[in-house]
Amino acid sequence: MDQPEGRACEFGPFRYDPAQRLLFREGAIVPLVPKAIDTLQVLLERRGRMVEKAELMKLVWPDAVVEEVGLARNISVLRKALGDEGDPSAYIETIPRRGYRFTAEVREVSPAPEPQRRRVWMWAATGAAAVALAALVYWQFYTPSRYLPSGKHYAGLAVVPFDCPNADLAEATVPQTLSELLVVELSKLDGAQVVAPSTVRRHQRFGISMGLMGRLLGLDVLVEGTVQRAGDQIRVTSRLVDVHTGKIVWSDSMEYPGADLDWVVTSAAREITAKIAARISVPRPPH
Repeated sequence: MDQPEGRACEFGPFRYDPAQRLLFREGAIVPLVPKAIDTLQVLLERRGRMVEKAELMKLVWPDAVVEEVGLARNISVLRKALGDEGDPSAYIETIPRRGYRFTAEVREVSPAPEPQRRRVWMWAATGAAAVALAALVYWQFYTPSRYLPSGKHYAGLAVVPFDCPNADLAEATVPQTLSELLVVELSKLDGAQVVAPSTVRRHQRFGISMGLMGRLLGLDVLVEGTVQRAGDQIRVTSRLVDVHTGKIVWSDSMEYPGADLDWVVTSAAREITAKIAARISVPRPPH
């Protein structure tokens, strides 16, 4: 997107300076990635009017073809930065299946004074350091070692801890045991790479959604489900979910006699693995 022009503008407690491509809240910089800033710029320029999704994506990504999920992610980032996650939205209105509209009242103002510009450069330097730190973290935690096969000739997946509405089954660690056995069985599949349960727990501990975790780790699918009582039976429902779209690839529900819980989790793990194996087959390159 070209360097934006025009005067700074204010809306609510926020001030956007197009010359510096920065958003302020009561004088403090609101950190935003460049594409989120580009998205805000387009919506502000066309405030009060609906911007079609296709037009918005073309303006924000003029030299690339992106999916709507990228645009939706930018809108979500902006709403969180603006505190605009209520219903109805105070700033960005969603027009279902069509586009978005900036609805708040906007006032044009004079450019930021020089002292504020100096603070901007300080914040920019801090942002650059944060980006460098993020790159280091990515290299440290997400770059594969030489022990993993190179090339995308495998399916990357993670097992999300199964839900369990029954206190007795939860106390007997049935959902945890099933999740762990699933990791063991899925790891045996040729062409599958399974994320360690400790990695999944770490992302959950920091409040990172499983869908975002999957994208950060470059995964393809997530395995999730529920374990619950159904009379004298134990019902195990499992799903295979596409990381990028959130759509269900496969789902099934199985029931087992509830007398022997160890047998239930072992049988369920093996049966689920066998059914998943038929759906994550990845073609191998010719030798």
